[in-house]
Amino acid sequence: MEKILQLLNQVAQDNNYPIFYHDKTREIWITGYRENKKFDLFVKLLKDGSYKLIYEIPQERKVALFLNEDSLLVRLNKIFGKEVVEDR
Repeated sequence: MEKILQLLNQVAQDNNYPIFYHDKTREIWITGYRENKKFDLFVKLLKDGSYKLIYEIPQERKVALFLNEDSLLVRLNKIFGKEVVEDR
């Protein structure tokens, strides 16, 4: 969860998005504007170690479940246009 929080903190800082992290429930929220559209992003670490991602814009809502942190990091990098670098 630390890598995800670090990435989202960087995205929030770079774009002046408000970010909220609740340690007890292991949830992260970001809201802001991308390409002149309001978006909301929600990430939650589930009890089984998987991650739930909700990315919502006014026209649609995308919900995805990721089995590990690395898969979620790749998707977040794609969403925010960051370069994807794999450590393998």
